[in-house]
Formats: sequence, C-alpha cells, structure tokens
Amino acid sequence: MPSKEDSDRLLVKLTRIAAENDEREEARARERYTQLLNHIDVTPYKKTAAWPGKSYLLVGNSYNMDFSFQEPVERTRRATCIALLFRNGERDRNWIPLAEALQDVGFASVLSRFEREWLSRMPETAMIGPAYDNNGNLIARAFAVWRKESATEREREKQLVTAGSGKGRKK
Repeated sequence: MPSKEDSDRLLVKLTRIAAENDEREEARARERYTQLLNHIDVTPYKKTAAWPGKSYLLVGNSYNMDFSFQEPVERTRRATCIALLFRNGERDRNWIPLAEALQDVGFASVLSRFEREWLSRMPETAMIGPAYDNNGNLIARAFAVWRKESATEREREKQLVTAGSGKGRKK
C-alpha cells in the first residue's frame, strides 16, 4: 500500500496534468472559435450596407421550420412583416435593435416559437437585419441576427497598454 506522501505526490501530479489538459483544451477552443469567426463571410451584408460593423458577429439567419406547412398567404405575410420592420417612414434601415424589433406587433406575430425563444436568449445589444444567402440574394422570409462581440484580443491589448501608460485617464 502506498504511503500518504506517495499518494499526495500522485495527486499533485494528476492535478497538474489535468490543469495542463484544461489549458490545452481552452486554447484549442479559442483557436476553433477564431477560425469560425474568420470563416463567416459577411460580404453579401457589406455589399448591401446591411453589416453593422466589426464589433458585431453574425449569429445566423432565422429559419422557420413551419414554413412547409404554411399557406402561401402566411408566407407572404411573414415576408411583408419582416420587410416593414426595416422601413422607418420614408427611409430604409439595414438593422435595428432586437428590443425594438420585438416590440413591433407585426414582426412579433410572425415569429415561430423557436425564433421567439432564440431571440429571448440574445443579449440586449443584439441587432436584427435582413437576411442574405451566400450568393447575396435577399431571403425575404428570414432575418439575420447580429450579436455585439466584445473587443478582439488585439483591441484588449491596446486598451491595457493605454490604461497602463496613463493615457486616457482623467486627472
């Protein structure tokens, strides 16, 4: 039977190994996330000025599973309500805050249960915009969801350097 000291040493080694594995897994997850961000093509949104900017990440386009069961009138109503959401008087808007979109009675009435649940989990800073496919064609019966992304690693480093050097501090 191993002594208490041997058991303690083994426990310390196992803890270190587990910590190293966690760090490696976290590094791999960060790398995969970065690759995913770099893989998302927002070119169709940029071409139509429907891209909110670098600080926003395209979460995805909505998709109504009930679409195949909907009557043509309901499909048209959905497309119309989504299009009207982006009209503000005489001018078009390319995205609007999620809270404002959910307050629109027409838009809220055409959401599926899944979409309503999905949107309720989005942060307050999320935006809704028109949806486009990979070829740049408007998907009239869908909408895009954009989530405000925290500062990139490089921006965080700049903020830390600025804060550390005393720049930007109030005196």
